[in-house]
Amino acid sequence: MKRVFTTPTGRGVLFLAGTLLCTLAFWTVLITGSQWDNLWTAQSYPESYNASRVVRLYEYYAQEVEELLQTQALQGRLDYTDQQRLSNLQKFLSPENTNYRVAIHGQDGTLHYTNLPAGESLEDCQALTLGEQVLTWGDDLVEYDYFYYDELTDKTWLVVYREDGTYLRCDPAADPSGYNAYGYRASSDGTTWSSSYWPGEDSRIHSLTYTIQSGMRWPLAVQDYFSTDYDDYQVFQTFLPAISITAILSSLAFLWCLWALCSCAGRRRGREGLVLSPLDRVPLDLLAVLAFFAFLFLFSAGDSAAYASNQTAPRMTVFVGLACFTLAGSALFLLLMSTLAVRWKAGHMLRNTLTARLFSWLRRLAAEAAANWSVARRPVKTFLLYLLGTVLTGITVILIPFYQGFVLWRLCLWFRQWSAIREGTGRIVGGDPDYKIDTSHLYRDLREHAEQLNDLGCAISSAVEERLKSERFKAELITNVSHDLKTPLTSIINYVDLLKKEDIQDPKALEYIEVLDRKSQRLKKLAEDLVEASKASTGALAVNRERLGFTQLLDQALGEYEEKFRKSGLTPVLTTPDHELYVEADGRHLWRVIDNLLGNCVKYALAGTRVYLDVKSWDGNVTLSIKNVSRDPLNLPAEQLMERFVRGDDSRTTEGSGLGLSIARSLTELQGGTFRLDIDGDLFKAVVVFPEYRDPLPLTGGPQGASG
Repeated sequence: MKRVFTTPTGRGVLFLAGTLLCTLAFWTVLITGSQWDNLWTAQSYPESYNASRVVRLYEYYAQEVEELLQTQALQGRLDYTDQQRLSNLQKFLSPENTNYRVAIHGQDGTLHYTNLPAGESLEDCQALTLGEQVLTWGDDLVEYDYFYYDELTDKTWLVVYREDGTYLRCDPAADPSGYNAYGYRASSDGTTWSSSYWPGEDSRIHSLTYTIQSGMRWPLAVQDYFSTDYDDYQVFQTFLPAISITAILSSLAFLWCLWALCSCAGRRRGREGLVLSPLDRVPLDLLAVLAFFAFLFLFSAGDSAAYASNQTAPRMTVFVGLACFTLAGSALFLLLMSTLAVRWKAGHMLRNTLTARLFSWLRRLAAEAAANWSVARRPVKTFLLYLLGTVLTGITVILIPFYQGFVLWRLCLWFRQWSAIREGTGRIVGGDPDYKIDTSHLYRDLREHAEQLNDLGCAISSAVEERLKSERFKAELITNVSHDLKTPLTSIINYVDLLKKEDIQDPKALEYIEVLDRKSQRLKKLAEDLVEASKASTGALAVNRERLGFTQLLDQALGEYEEKFRKSGLTPVLTTPDHELYVEADGRHLWRVIDNLLGNCVKYALAGTRVYLDVKSWDGNVTLSIKNVSRDPLNLPAEQLMERFVRGDDSRTTEGSGLGLSIARSLTELQGGTFRLDIDGDLFKAVVVFPEYRDPLPLTGGPQGASG
């Protein structure tokens, strides 16, 4: 079974079958339950529950007729609305329009109302009912009253309610037809009784007890509620056994589908373990709220459809609507049961709830508070002592100001010490790790914290010192190695020059000399770059800033690189403003930055493409951006490209040393500028930013040559 129902098709078929069976079981069980008495006990319609139910429905209208008749007898007349209501009810209950028969008598046997035609009696009716009712009238009374027996007085009292909220307790035996509210009057809260009489005849109360006996004429003679209900009864009697069997079978089949669906929930063919769907990840309490409102909507819609079945709506339309609502409810129920099964298997039934997350957050908050208790306990303890001291010193009012002043002084002292610690922390973090916080006058909890900060400052100072020592060692190593390389390298270059001046005819020898010359020059350039990179990164280079024309310097650099760009198949595209832009920088270092960037384009740009150079003034800065398409894939981040000895080609077949960008960045930052690389696919972009130099505004005075 698990193999079949762990596929999407199998789960879909099982879910569809379960939905249909749930809908069928719901309606068949509901119909069987509503007709349970008729299924086992009723031998005919007059003996059925249906007939008694319709009799009680008509009995309600008969009671309303009795109330209107007694009101008319008491007041002498009815207003227009009540008169029309009485006329319509009498017509509705006339023997020509209904099979319902009723007779209402007073306690003395007087007949108040009946719709029995001549020659008929209630003994000839079926589904007879007999009951006793009480009607109460009075000024300012609401329609609510009751009798109760008092064992102390051995009387049955009538309790009625007035619109002003008071209670009246009266003795009906004093004057059954119409008695004053003499007796006892209840208080407004209803908890005690006072012995004062209720004054005035305007508070007269009337009560009437009557019996109502009613039933159904059988066989039915006219079309009314009984005839409609009888037709439904016959249909149910015909199909009720089949419906009952269907209810049992469909319920069993639905339970099996539900079991199979829950067993296979979260399982997928070919995958180990549970597979959670998006529905299984929704918090359980949120899902329960959403499901509650969904079921509420379906029940409300179904109730409206059921009400429409009693009105003018076509029955088929109502049945289709009820079926759709039931199918939707069944599908929702199966989804809920399926996700509950998955949650149970996964073991996070209760953990995956918003409530559990809230409690977890509160628990973490409490844990954090407990972890910080060593710092916060002194203010809390001081505050609690303040409360206790306030209570104790409250006995003598004169001590309260002194005690509160003492507590305030202690709190201010604690916060003053805490402020000193914060100030010391700022100095340590701000670049003074050798600063020590004075801990001699601090409270114990604050002293421990301050000592830890002092230890942290020492650790930072040691780390910085080790880092500087390491940087100095590397710089010295690079400088010494470069210096040691220069002596033999100079000899190699000189001897290569001498060999080039000799009259050597062998082509192979000439080729070897050319290789030696090229490689020795490259090694010389590498040694120079190493020394310059070391000095630039450590700030050992001298910087002589002066006012420089940035666009003019860039034009000169492009002029020198024109031949190199042409050999590499590159086309430079320069965009500059129509006026010169000035920066304050070292001309030699700035030239080296531009030279390294242009050289980087010549070495690594894709042949046959354009190199875009854009110079602009923006927000007080002069920005140079150089963009080109890389020949080799740029499969490393921009920050890594600016590290030493890192090159864009993994094969390292170009003439570069991997130091150009690192030197350019160091020289730029040494002159107060910023250097940035951006990589988007194979698009390489270098951005150099320097603050723009602006001439100070000339001082203006009065007109020259003016005489005083």
